[in-house]
Amino acid sequence: MHLVINPFFMKYTLSLLSIFCGLVFNSCTSQKIPQKAVLTAGDLTTGLESAYRLKNPDVLDKVLRQWNMALGADSTSMLPNDTIKAVYDVFREFYSPFNLLRLGNWEWENKLNAGSKYAVIQDKIFFAILAKDTVSDYSFSELTRDSIENFRPKVDLNPSKVLYSTPAYANVINIYLGTESTKLGDGGIMNPSRPQGESEARYNFLHPFIPILHGHWGGYWHIATHPHVGTIVFNRHLNEAEITFRVGYQGGEATLEKKGSQWVIIKSRATWIE
Repeated sequence: MHLVINPFFMKYTLSLLSIFCGLVFNSCTSQKIPQKAVLTAGDLTTGLESAYRLKNPDVLDKVLRQWNMALGADSTSMLPNDTIKAVYDVFREFYSPFNLLRLGNWEWENKLNAGSKYAVIQDKIFFAILAKDTVSDYSFSELTRDSIENFRPKVDLNPSKVLYSTPAYANVINIYLGTESTKLGDGGIMNPSRPQGESEARYNFLHPFIPILHGHWGGYWHIATHPHVGTIVFNRHLNEAEITFRVGYQGGEATLEKKGSQWVIIKSRATWIE
């Protein structure tokens, strides 16, 4: 008996195999990650779970590189008005996740994000405009805040090491990590909650790539890489700004001024701790 292979069937089969290899994040060695990637939440879930099951950091890195290529920074030339551009410009000047001591003194000094390969940018940011010339004296409770969603600012980091978050991606990571954690104060009254069990194992696998922080009170995660900006408050001329922000289990305030076309940090310090 002779086996006859239909050439059309063979071509169709090879095409399906090629697609399959791409969907599992180029696990077939002949495939390359496309330059214009599309990464659904389902793809991210599959990739993270596959990498963890295999305990293979190289597979995890391929997943994160596809994330990196799926979402890039917004073009500043496409921003709709001067206010939105000011938000983007201030964030870019302020955001320094691997040089946190630039923003104040912190309980972990500069170690919070040290050693991690990627930085995850928060996907939403709040801002407010004061009807006054300065940001030196205002009541936070009286602010009328607005927000930018799908926030993808340019940052002063290697573009290949930046991951722009979305609510769907953050949800995937939260589900991947789970919520197993110790009780607050376990082992010492000043100890924060820590991941344990399967959550700890998954966190330890992911953390060398993304500096995710376990929540101080337990059962939740800080996905975006700190400093996490709470609100940017501008004066009416859009040449002064005050930022409230978080670094680890602490918070701070920073003041920036626009000198010519460049924003400059005038002062920044820690102001509270959990």
